[in-house]
Amino acid sequence: MQHPSRLTPAAGPAEGRILGLAAALILALGLIGAPPPARAASATHLALSKPWIRAIMPGVPAAGYFTLFNNGDRAVALVAAASPACGKLMLHRSETVNGVERMIMVMKVPVPAHGRVAFAPGGYHLMCMSPSAAVKPGAKVLVTLKFANGTTLGAEFPVRGPTGK
Repeated sequence: MQHPSRLTPAAGPAEGRILGLAAALILALGLIGAPPPARAASATHLALSKPWIRAIMPGVPAAGYFTLFNNGDRAVALVAAASPACGKLMLHRSETVNGVERMIMVMKVPVPAHGRVAFAPGGYHLMCMSPSAAVKPGAKVLVTLKFANGTTLGAEFPVRGPTGK
């Protein structure tokens, strides 16, 4: 096989186009000589357990819960979440102020080294705004958590009804 920059008419127009596109893609993605991404190694220190989403009714925001573990030697910060099943997925925290419960959007959730953070009713949670039809009890939706250091962690979240069952 010829190097993409040395294509000759003998390669044929279709083969030449394919090789040229492949070379352009490799260069555009920066795959030639690029070091492996740092996030791959540190992501192994992150894990979550018992993920689930509470769906109240179609079209109404849903909440996501789980426990996030950081088994690494450095603290990390969860800074965002995304799901194709949610128009927008935000980090929230419930709190009671002067006897009134309210939800507050948070920009990050710190997870200490060798520690964990629970996302549970009454505390931290994911807020799924504009849920799609996929967010219904019995289904599973993909959620990707994003951290300040560039790592990501994806998981399937089973969808449960209002009572958590």
